[in-house]
Amino acid sequence: MIKLLATLCVILLCSCGSAQQQMVNLPHSSYAWQIKIGDEAPDAERVSQAIIIFYRQWYHTFGDRQNKIKNNLDEIMIEWSSKKKVLTNIGHNIKGEKINRGVVKGMALTPTYLWLRTNQYKRVFASSLDHELVHVALWSQGCRAGDPDHEGDKYVCWKKQHTKFIQHLNKLLFKFDL
Repeated sequence: MIKLLATLCVILLCSCGSAQQQMVNLPHSSYAWQIKIGDEAPDAERVSQAIIIFYRQWYHTFGDRQNKIKNNLDEIMIEWSSKKKVLTNIGHNIKGEKINRGVVKGMALTPTYLWLRTNQYKRVFASSLDHELVHVALWSQGCRAGDPDHEGDKYVCWKKQHTKFIQHLNKLLFKFDL
C-alpha cells in the first residue's frame, strides 16, 4: 500500500508543471521521502540522520511503546518549500496562546506528513523539523492532532519537557552540523 502511494506521488510530482520538484528517498527507510525543489532543502542524508537522532533521543527520554513512533518516522513524508505560509486563526504559540495571524516554519499535517519551510543554511537545525517530529510522536501516541496548542491546556499531551527536548535536540543537530 505504501509503495503504491509513493508511486502515485512520484507520478503526480512528475506530471506537475514544475520540472524542478523532486521526490527523494530518505536513507533511514525505504518508505520515507522528502519532496523538494532544486537544492533549497537539506540533503536527504542530513534529514535522515536528524530523524534517527530524534528517535534515539525520544526513545531514551520518553520511550515508544509498540514502536508506533518509529513506524511513523519510517513512513514520513516531508515537503520542503521556500514559500511563506501565513495562517490566520488556526495556530498556537508554544505556551498555547492562540495566534490570530502568523508565518509558520512548519506543520505536522498528519502523523506521517510534514510541511517545512526551507532556510538559507540548508541545515535541519535551522528548520522546525524537530518541533514537528514532536507533534508526530505525540500524534502517534494518540494525542489529537499531535497537540497543536503545545503547552496550552486544551490538549494535555505536550509538556514543558517536550519543549526542553526540542531545545536539547537543536543543540545536538547544530553540534553535528545537520
